[in-house]
Amino acid sequence: MGQAKQFDPEQRLDCAVDAFWENGFDGSAMQALCKAMGLFPGSLYGTYGDKRRLFLRAVDRYMATVSTEAVETLGRGPSGLAALHRYFRNLVDGILTGRRQWGCLITNTIVELARRDPEIKAKIDLHLARLETAFCGAIARARQAGEIAPDTSPDTAAFLVCVVQGLNVLAKTTPSRQRLDRVVTTALSVLGATRPACPDPP
Repeated sequence: MGQAKQFDPEQRLDCAVDAFWENGFDGSAMQALCKAMGLFPGSLYGTYGDKRRLFLRAVDRYMATVSTEAVETLGRGPSGLAALHRYFRNLVDGILTGRRQWGCLITNTIVELARRDPEIKAKIDLHLARLETAFCGAIARARQAGEIAPDTSPDTAAFLVCVVQGLNVLAKTTPSRQRLDRVVTTALSVLGATRPACPDPP
């Protein structure tokens, strides 16, 4: 019977998520990952496998936590327009004061690995499709509630996904709030809002 692990694998995986998020796959040496996760090499390899397998698990963890939380924001509340504003407000706040200053792990991975690793590309495609679907849902609610123009193009959701990826790249340049807010305001102007977004409930 194997000896029980003396650490929480999910908690240590979160440390790997942060390391890959900040430094990328190529920029994260195994020695640095061991230090970030507080593990000896044998424990790391025995629990997570090699660096690539660890990275795949880190991407899955990121998608199940950070990405899911962001996507769920778009589905909350009766006002689709308010959900869209809330999503982008949270994104901007994260870029300025949180871990989003490193960009987005998925966006960073698109740039670094998508063209050379089909398995990683499949994960990225799934994430982007989920985000686009969530944008479609928020836009549909806003259209149904008369918050935006009834003829708003369905392609607007794909456009907003592109805006998100651009903001995630821009995050690495230490942008000002004013610059980020201008980008978001311009992007959301394509919705043709017919009335202000409903405020978030207290």
